[in-house]
Amino acid sequence: MKVIFAGPSFGADIRTLGAKNPSIHFRGPAARGDILQAVEDGAHAIGIVDGYFGEVPSVWHKEILYALQHNVVVVGGASMGALRAAECAAFGMVGLGSIYEDYAQGRLIDDEAVALVHAPEELGWLPLSIPWVDFQPTIDDLYRTGAVSLAEHKMLLLAGRFLHFSERTYPKVIEGCAFSEDGRAKEILRIVRSRKIERKRQDAELVLQYLQDVEFAAQERDWGFAATSHFEHLRAEVTRLSRL
Repeated sequence: MKVIFAGPSFGADIRTLGAKNPSIHFRGPAARGDILQAVEDGAHAIGIVDGYFGEVPSVWHKEILYALQHNVVVVGGASMGALRAAECAAFGMVGLGSIYEDYAQGRLIDDEAVALVHAPEELGWLPLSIPWVDFQPTIDDLYRTGAVSLAEHKMLLLAGRFLHFSERTYPKVIEGCAFSEDGRAKEILRIVRSRKIERKRQDAELVLQYLQDVEFAAQERDWGFAATSHFEHLRAEVTRLSRL
């Protein structure tokens, strides 16, 4: 069984992708205990794209190590998957995509860079804010191609960085720049919407493609898994919830 944890990185297309990939079980953004549950459910390959931050406990590294120790292929990219892959690559987790590379090489450090707010599953995990990993390259590309001036480029980046990730949208950023001409603000918004860069979506597709192609093979590990008391409590909790 192959499982992918994804949501806003695919957005409204996630139902279509699920229908096109019947061999892969699509589950929502991963939270604490979800990777462990997937292993207990019999998963042989797990893809982590999206995951929860903040109010909902995030995926534990220990869950990933447990999966790897049981010869489960674990691959990540785009969002929470990129973070965890950068942190667990030394233990055998596979990282994919430019966002993973940025975290692995230290070009990105903050979790906030991939954070956003989104609608619930009933509304297709629709993204409601723009993560920095999509925002900055979009604005940089506008400057590089001459669509905005150097001054406008600086204003847009500063306005975007000033906003909390949950409030960062292109209209709100442009409004915060207070352009002297209303027509110019509308023109920049039009250009942004037609040329926006979506790195998270691109990297999420790499994870999905990897799951489609991956073959299972036992791996030799040069490390041993230590089940701490906290992990045993988590496993007991997952077992209890699965029986409800």
